[in-house]
Amino acid sequence: MSYGFSTINTAGQVIISDEMENLHFVGKATLSGNDGGDYGDFPEYGSVQGLENQYDSLDGRVIFTYTITTSGTPLVFIKPSDYTRWHAVLTQSYSGNNWTFKVIASGLDTSNAPSLYCFVNANNVPASSDNWGLLVQKSSTVKTFDSRLSPLAVDDGGSIVPPADPTDSAGLPTSTSGHSWNDANLDHDFRSTTRYNSDSLTTNLTYTDLMFSAPSLAQAVYQRQKDGYKRSCGDYGCCCQDHYSTALWWVFYRNTFRIRSGYFDAGWTNFAAGFAFSSNFEGGGWFGGGGGSFSTGSAPYSPKTINLTSNAYIIADSTRYD
Repeated sequence: MSYGFSTINTAGQVIISDEMENLHFVGKATLSGNDGGDYGDFPEYGSVQGLENQYDSLDGRVIFTYTITTSGTPLVFIKPSDYTRWHAVLTQSYSGNNWTFKVIASGLDTSNAPSLYCFVNANNVPASSDNWGLLVQKSSTVKTFDSRLSPLAVDDGGSIVPPADPTDSAGLPTSTSGHSWNDANLDHDFRSTTRYNSDSLTTNLTYTDLMFSAPSLAQAVYQRQKDGYKRSCGDYGCCCQDHYSTALWWVFYRNTFRIRSGYFDAGWTNFAAGFAFSSNFEGGGWFGGGGGSFSTGSAPYSPKTINLTSNAYIIADSTRYD
């Protein structure tokens, strides 16, 4: 004889089962700090006189740090304070029962950090003192569902992938030669304002009450390099001297997400960036008698987009857990 317990919605999806462990709310992670924000523009680019231009601007980012103590493995939902910003969980780590999360947010404002709602299996949530509710178990010691422990209720979801090109200019940036010596005029927009894909939401809930969970490992690095050259010669073509210059800009991006009215978006936020400039000529000496070479680190890998796959996302109503 078959036995057990399951509930199925009108779409034929299993909502509660004695075999499948539902997630339950264990609490909000505690905000412990932020890195102060960075990369609103290319480091060092503006410090080279005459080089900074309209494309020096980047989207900027802040990395917020959170902690929570739980014996379970948390599934994290992000509820933005500012729904115009892009967010994603960068890393999660643990030591014993202490979990630490790093969350990236676009922009440079450190005052409106998102909230992190954490969900674990019912056995990892402190027992309720309520005497009434629905408890489902798959053994005498393993709970799969407990209505007294604020189980996760999913209101929407789907799968989404960001566009392969994270930059606002048409086409990817390239490396080109034949430019004038000391040409360091940036001609590519590395911001990501228009670079996102959207998925329609079906929920009628107020979007500013929604939170999302969207694990993703998609990241990208792209660079613009301009190599310059000039030959100068004395009278009658003698004593020629070759001049060389290189200007290089690079940006490292992470896949981030945004909720807006009726849509869930997958886009990009710059995580790090750098600018390097060198100028020299035959016979010795840096251009300008010093200060002609600048560097803010190298890109983490060669230009490409990696881990670009469709990722599942879950949408839930945060007000149920406040």
